[in-house]
Amino acid sequence: MLIEAFSEAKDPSAPHMNEDRLVILPGRAYAVIDGVTDRLGTRYDGMLAGQYAAVVVKGALEHMLSAPAGPKNGHEIVRALTARIESAYKAHNILEKAQSDWNVRISAALALVLVQDETLEVVLVGDSGVRINGVHTFRMEKDLDLITSILRQQAWPVIGERTSDPEKREQMSRRVTWHGTRQPLDAVADTLNAGDMALIERRAIEANVKALPHVPRPDIENLVQGGIVNAQGGYQNNASMLLGYPCLDGFMVPEPMIQIESLPRAEVETIEIFSDGYFKPGDGFGVAAWERAFAEAEREDPAKVVLYASPKGSIGSTWADDRTYIGVRF
Repeated sequence: MLIEAFSEAKDPSAPHMNEDRLVILPGRAYAVIDGVTDRLGTRYDGMLAGQYAAVVVKGALEHMLSAPAGPKNGHEIVRALTARIESAYKAHNILEKAQSDWNVRISAALALVLVQDETLEVVLVGDSGVRINGVHTFRMEKDLDLITSILRQQAWPVIGERTSDPEKREQMSRRVTWHGTRQPLDAVADTLNAGDMALIERRAIEANVKALPHVPRPDIENLVQGGIVNAQGGYQNNASMLLGYPCLDGFMVPEPMIQIESLPRAEVETIEIFSDGYFKPGDGFGVAAWERAFAEAEREDPAKVVLYASPKGSIGSTWADDRTYIGVRF
C-alpha cells in the first residue's frame, strides 16, 4: 500500500490557520475534513469556528473508528459526529444560541472512505470529493455556491471600474459575496455607490436565472441580496428546499442528504480524497499530479472569475482556499 497526503493553508505563511484536516487510519479509514469558514470571527479554544469544527470532527472520527465497537456505517458515523459537535456547543454554553443563529455554528464538510472486508464505503457530507481509480469522482455539487460565485463574477468588472488595486478589488468582491447587495452602503462606500450595487444585483440575478433555470427566482434573489452571511444558513441541512445542502454542524443531517456509495473492494486500485481548494483535479495519482493541476488553475484564473468561478479568489501569495489531498494506492 502507498499513501500520499498533502495539506496547505490558504495563507502558506500561516499554516496554523488551515481549516482542513485529514484522517489516515491505514487499512481502516481515510478522510478529508473541511472546516466551514466562520462568518463572524468567533473563536473557540483560540481557534476560528471552521478550524475548531475540523479539529473536533477529526478527533471524534479517529476515536470512533479506532474503537472495536465503534460505528460501522456512514449514517451511524454522521449521527455520532453530530452528537460530538452538539457536545462542543454545550461545553461552550452556546447550544441554544446555535439553534437560533446559524452564523455562530461550527460546521465542517466530510469526505470519508471506510475500508471493509469486501467493500469500500464512500461517505460524503458537503462538497469535498472522492475519486476512485482515477476516473470515477463522487462529489456533491452545490447550486447555492454557484449562485454566490456568479454574484462575485458579476461584481468583478463593476469593482474594476472603480479601483485598479488588485488587492482592493479582491477584498471588495468578497465583501459583496459575503454580505450581499443589500448590505449597508457605508460598508462599501470607499469603492462602490448605490448605483454600482444595484447594477451588480441586477446582473447577478439575470446571470443566475440564465445559468440555473431550475432554481426558483426568489431563492436566487435571496442569496444575491443577502449573501453568504445573511442568507446561506437557511439552506443548511434543509432537505425541504431545492438549494438545501448537508453539513456537519451539530444538528441533524437528513439521511437523504448524505451521499453513500458502496464499492467492491477488489475493484478499487486507488482512492483519492480532496477538499474544494483544488479547482482542477490531477491528471494522475499522487500529490505531484494534483499540485501541478493546482498550479495550472492558478495560472489560468487566479481571481476565480473566468474558468473556475468561486466566492473568493487568490491574491498575491494567498490562495482562494485551503486545500488537502489524500491518495491511497492498494
